[in-house]
Amino acid sequence: MIAPSEIIRRAAAQGLLPQDAQWPREDSRPGAVLLLTSLGAWLAVLPLLGAIGLAFGDALLREGPALYVSGLGLLAVSVVILRQGGLALFIEQLCLPAVVLGLCCLGWALFRDLSVSVAALGMCAASVVLASLAPLHWLRSLLGMMLGVFLTVAVMGWSSGEDAFDHLFWSGRFRWTWWLQAHIGLAAWLAVLWLLPRLPGARTGSLLESLAEGWCAQLLLMLVLLSGTTFMLGGVVAGSSAGSEMGQAGSGFDLLGSTRNMVSVLCALSAAALLASRWPALRQMPLAGLGVALLLAVLCAFMPNLGATCLCTAALAVTQRWRLAALGCAAALWIVGSFYYLLAWSLADKALLLVLIGAALGALAWLATRAMSHSAGAESVAQNAGSWWKNRRLAGIALAGVATLAVANFAIFEKENIIRDGRPVFVRLAPVDPRSLMQGDYMRLNFALPDRMDRDDHPCGGRRPTVLVRPDPALPSAYTLHLPSALEPRRSDDIEVPLSAKDGSWVFVTDAWFFKEGDAQKFEGARYGEFRILPNGSALLVGMADDRLRPIR
Repeated sequence: MIAPSEIIRRAAAQGLLPQDAQWPREDSRPGAVLLLTSLGAWLAVLPLLGAIGLAFGDALLREGPALYVSGLGLLAVSVVILRQGGLALFIEQLCLPAVVLGLCCLGWALFRDLSVSVAALGMCAASVVLASLAPLHWLRSLLGMMLGVFLTVAVMGWSSGEDAFDHLFWSGRFRWTWWLQAHIGLAAWLAVLWLLPRLPGARTGSLLESLAEGWCAQLLLMLVLLSGTTFMLGGVVAGSSAGSEMGQAGSGFDLLGSTRNMVSVLCALSAAALLASRWPALRQMPLAGLGVALLLAVLCAFMPNLGATCLCTAALAVTQRWRLAALGCAAALWIVGSFYYLLAWSLADKALLLVLIGAALGALAWLATRAMSHSAGAESVAQNAGSWWKNRRLAGIALAGVATLAVANFAIFEKENIIRDGRPVFVRLAPVDPRSLMQGDYMRLNFALPDRMDRDDHPCGGRRPTVLVRPDPALPSAYTLHLPSALEPRRSDDIEVPLSAKDGSWVFVTDAWFFKEGDAQKFEGARYGEFRILPNGSALLVGMADDRLRPIR
């Protein structure tokens, strides 16, 4: 094992570190102390923000140089303090919110007085200058992420004009610009990654390394946003429809006619070639590596953002930047999950494609494992020594599988119990935007909530509101929804059901009904939703009915 002093000496001899560099001392401060001190520093900035607002009033935001003076002053003071050695913990933590506040003041002033592109370029210059002066690696990485974000804003403003943000999700040219910039940014990041070991000076290399780390994180997040909502998240996270629109418009299935798909395939093949050139284990199994590359290319042919993500993750893996590589893997899984919401294919075809690719990858992994076990030979003793850890991993996988099946079967049992024991209830549908009524293999629902309930109220935590499901005297077997009131006594046949949060508003149980592909015309006559409701308020939508309460099958 090489001593730390020898590592520092070799790095200084190669110009990677300054001659007076020392091995960093371990921080003996407990994590809880750091967290509480950081929280106290953020809270201390709030009175400072209030003091600035009271000193200048509304004129501070509308006009004048006060914002420039405040922002540049806060940034200058923060940098001077951070460059001092032996700082108290509170003072050190106080600099981060001061930097954030200074950048906010400067950014507000620039976007107030200049065009979008010029103001964004000004923030890019501020991030580079601040990163060159700040001594902390993590702060430089955040500034690198800010550099990527504002450069994206600058290009968007230049390509779409001052109304760029009004066309964020609906302008095809705007989406093409964003996709193109993401891939140009990936090429620039790869060039910086190749250049880093070849730089003569330690200071420049350290600055570029920190900025590149933040740039890479921003790049992966941009590719995720371009892909839209991932599997199972669209019904959980409020406000995800915009991301779905972005992912729908940014994805294509015409392999021969889509430049984006072809670039995605080329990026996937480049990622496979990069891994094969840097990892000897892959070169020892050329057929397995070629099979994985081809399968990855097939998957990337239908996901224009997956190829760039794979290439970025491969570059991070071969350079042993494991934290960012984990972020790249998460981004790739997100993009694969977004394939579920692409309505150009049927759900059965999408599932068949993913199953076939998964089975082929599993077969290749099994063949590769057998080949490695047959060629082990002299390493059998070492393999036996590691069998305990291998058995633990297999046991963990088995337990995870059992837990997944248990959770799934419990959910199935719960739904079956509601269907079997719940009271049949028909609730009338309210009008819904006809453009979003039928979307592929599901229909958008909007049940008639009480008039006094504002559907635009955003859920903000706390207790979920409830409604009373009460029989409709005008139509037997039909039910209407009422708000509970302390002034109105409950009826014996009332059922209290909690509402669910969805897309920033409250919905009754659900806002979607899924059906088999090709049955959209059949459900156009739906006027009621058929529910099963238990006395405790658990409800499940089991079907749709026409205006005479006849089930639609």
